[in-house]
Amino acid sequence: MSNEQLPVLVAGAGPVGCFIAYRLGKAGIPVHLFEKEAALPYSPRAVGYYGATQIMFQECGLYDLVRSEGFVTAGLCWRGPPIDDGQGGKRLGDMIAAQPLCDPSDPVKDCPSGLLNLRQSELTKLILHEALKTGKVTIQFNSEVASIEEGENSIKISFENQELAPVSGCYLVGADGGKSKTRKLIGTPCLGHTWPERLVSTDVILGNYVDPVFHTCYIIGTENFTIMTPLTEPIVGEKSLWRCTVAVPPEDQRSDEELVQNAVIQGFYEQVISGPRPLQAEISARAVYRIHQRIVPTMRKSRCVLAGDAAHLNNPYGAMGLNTGLLDGDALAEALVMILNEGRSDELLTIYSDSRVQVFKNFVDPTTTANKLRLHLPSETAAQDDYYLRSLNNATQETLESRARPYFETWRTDMRALAKETGL
Repeated sequence: MSNEQLPVLVAGAGPVGCFIAYRLGKAGIPVHLFEKEAALPYSPRAVGYYGATQIMFQECGLYDLVRSEGFVTAGLCWRGPPIDDGQGGKRLGDMIAAQPLCDPSDPVKDCPSGLLNLRQSELTKLILHEALKTGKVTIQFNSEVASIEEGENSIKISFENQELAPVSGCYLVGADGGKSKTRKLIGTPCLGHTWPERLVSTDVILGNYVDPVFHTCYIIGTENFTIMTPLTEPIVGEKSLWRCTVAVPPEDQRSDEELVQNAVIQGFYEQVISGPRPLQAEISARAVYRIHQRIVPTMRKSRCVLAGDAAHLNNPYGAMGLNTGLLDGDALAEALVMILNEGRSDELLTIYSDSRVQVFKNFVDPTTTANKLRLHLPSETAAQDDYYLRSLNNATQETLESRARPYFETWRTDMRALAKETGL
């Protein structure tokens, strides 16, 4: 049976798996998507998409949909902890530096300006809906992979639920997250380290009392350094949903269960959230997780290819995890289109793997590591001591463009250009 008669199998119906299914379905390639959970997974994780990802969305027909469901903000900033306002409340901490991603006064913020915001869970639903509309994509829930058996021209998957019939495909994409069963079954290690801190991530409804210009904010100068980012459009005078992710130092011996208690979370909020007191904060989701800095040595083993968190993990400071996974999906889908629709060599999958591993090792890993370590600095001296923050505070337009260039030119992989270079 030829490759063209078999579907591509995709393990994991998160945003990366659904995006790959969408891209392949649009190209007329049948895809069978399977997910171990009973429904699309949700966790308080990623939310923001940079310029390279926005361009990718635009090219494949998703940008307008994502933009209509989400909203755009001007960039991100670093601040010290909130400061007493003399009226019993707290005002925003002093600005240390800002990273504009567009002209803050631009009311339109056309692609690829600014930071495009939409919760990961909402993005996944949107992409899956579009994938299913192609008529080429099917999805199966409650389907955790149990074994992988490779033939000469196909690959077969069996499931933990033995009542489910095995399925066969031409290739298997492992997009099943950081604890990837696919990665384990093909015997590929995920090498690196785990950071000592835990993160308490919450979705919380807060009042918006001022316009900070740069809404996504890193709060440093506290052992509980924090990311604040909006999940729904923040309008002054109204309430909106925010993501507040607080670091818990390794010496804190409280259990995960203790850390998600209301009183504990409210204690964190008192340190890092500005506004009148008593603070009005309605928690709608909470989770504790550990953060990793890891990468597989190869993202390809024969007919199995990895993408997203199944292949690499990085800390969330800088919002590069999901963006990197989606850019993996963009490159992998293009490689599979060339192989299955154009008869190109499947050595393109090795080219894909090599390129994306190098992108992680040479760009994503060092950038996110530096972002994380920067948050340990004292807020009073960070702008003087840290080269990156200092460069932002003395930036010319040329400096800002230079800083942004790798986020467009390095982060995304042009599979067709690489195919041309290698003669494939």
